[in-house]
Amino acid sequence: MRLKLILTLEIAFAGIYLALTRSLLVIYLTSIGFTVGYISAMVVASSTASLILSIILYKFPRFVTRRVRSKFILAHAGERIFWIPMVLTSNMYVITLSYMVLNMSSTILGVFMNLLIYSSFDEAGIRDVTAKRTAAYNFTNVIGSILSILLLAILPPKVKFQIIFITGSLIGLLSTLMISLADMSKMEGVEIPPAIERPEQFFSISSFLLAFLTSNNLLGIFWQPYLMNVLNAPDYVAAGINFAGTFASILGSALWAKRSLRTFRIALASVILTPIAAILIPNPSAHIGISAFNGVVGTGAAFLGNFLFARYLSRFGVLRSSIIMVLLSNLSQLLATPFGIIFSQNYMILFISVLLLMISSNFLALLTIPEVAVVPAHAARTYSYLLYTTSLTGYSFIVETTVEAITLTLRLLALTLVLIILYILYRLVWFLATI
Repeated sequence: MRLKLILTLEIAFAGIYLALTRSLLVIYLTSIGFTVGYISAMVVASSTASLILSIILYKFPRFVTRRVRSKFILAHAGERIFWIPMVLTSNMYVITLSYMVLNMSSTILGVFMNLLIYSSFDEAGIRDVTAKRTAAYNFTNVIGSILSILLLAILPPKVKFQIIFITGSLIGLLSTLMISLADMSKMEGVEIPPAIERPEQFFSISSFLLAFLTSNNLLGIFWQPYLMNVLNAPDYVAAGINFAGTFASILGSALWAKRSLRTFRIALASVILTPIAAILIPNPSAHIGISAFNGVVGTGAAFLGNFLFARYLSRFGVLRSSIIMVLLSNLSQLLATPFGIIFSQNYMILFISVLLLMISSNFLALLTIPEVAVVPAHAARTYSYLLYTTSLTGYSFIVETTVEAITLTLRLLALTLVLIILYILYRLVWFLATI
């Protein structure tokens, strides 16, 4: 009970902190003259660095199991502190480096947070604390968003971002104080299984969650610009979809927390309606309702991935499950951002892409994950195994082909270099012979 309270308070302070920092980042960077292209490049670069770090942690997980408390608190505080240098300078290199460091700190923090929750609770406890943290975060994030709007309106233009970001960072450090009170003894020296039991199930759940997270991230990139640029919605309507989605997620947390996993089929099927309704309904105000609907069912779909990893902890391993959740989050952001940039003006392609990703996540869940499958459990396990082995074969073929192609290219380059050297020697000998 004490740990659940600490974790809930931690995320509650984090909700305000993130509303006063990360949510205002694009507005701040635009105000100091950063172009959309550079902001996008900065986000992609930091996402790439975070993904690489996630992969390194997955390959070398012992880093996460030693001196846990000091690393956890350092990463937690580091993510908050590095917002401060970003607003004390307009130097693009300092800002880019600070943003990259805080995102990498966020990756390490995410792994430790997952590990703390997964190592401290059983499946029911994980579901309960996940729902409470989600509700607390969304509630305080709304409060933080309202506060950020008020501060932007009343503070002097020259110093308002500095005051807001530094205030946000200090509030964020209160969540660091909360997490420092947690009992982390179960995290220290967590066992690392030599191999994953049921790797095909691990692959199916990860694939489903990746497809869903990518679709969600991509929708978040272009939905508001679509409302303002195509439907000519006023800015308060565009901002309203965030408020509606956040408020609805609070309701969604309560709705899905204790449901049986089979009930999550409803959430999976319902999320497909969001991009369809958004592209078909021309009334901008109606999109606030669509966002609220998506907040409820989207929370359920996101919970499904988390709850499935909680159920299979004994087979996947606590540590690997903790890391893969963060890795999938980073990968989904990296996949969505460049795609959103490339097709930023072609909203039909973007909506269709979101729809296809959501349909793919549905097919993966309903055919390969026994807990929610519409086919018998033994058939779902068979489909999961076939998906895994087919993907593994394809991966092996691609790697083998790539290695052969690289080897051939290097041999051709070496041959070219030898021919160039021989030609130079020939010219040198010919020159010496004519002297």
